[in-house]
Amino acid sequence: MSEKILVIRAENGEVTKEEIEDGNIEEIVKKYASIALKEWDPSYSDFIVMKDKYEVRLKLPISPEQFKRFSKFSLRREEGFAVFDIPLYVISFDNVWVEGDYLDRKMYLVSIYVDDKVKRDLEVIARENTSPRRETRRITLEVNEEELAELKN
Repeated sequence: MSEKILVIRAENGEVTKEEIEDGNIEEIVKKYASIALKEWDPSYSDFIVMKDKYEVRLKLPISPEQFKRFSKFSLRREEGFAVFDIPLYVISFDNVWVEGDYLDRKMYLVSIYVDDKVKRDLEVIARENTSPRRETRRITLEVNEEELAELKN
């Protein structure tokens, strides 16, 4: 079944590309994983496709169209809201470990398009996950003369 799929590309804390495509989410994830694979440098970073869920809360009442569209995502009622979990895929293809923290520098985020508010929330996630703020830390390496000579060899 065709669905509206949101694709966000983020690099270094900025959203650089955004599209809404019609199609099957799994096929669109594969499409963007293939695109990312062409940019991936295996000697430098891991290539990861990770599936998660993102909880959406829409104020009740929702329209019959919304009910039909979102009922397949474990739609439930909670305190005046329609609540459901949409799939959220992260395709990470330029990432590093910095002082024990994992940092995505470039990624695609792929999910169901719900509305502009949810899109803005997912943009924030993409920007935060790729923010270079952790890369600005300095790592100090102390070596003595003997170790320095060994490193030069």
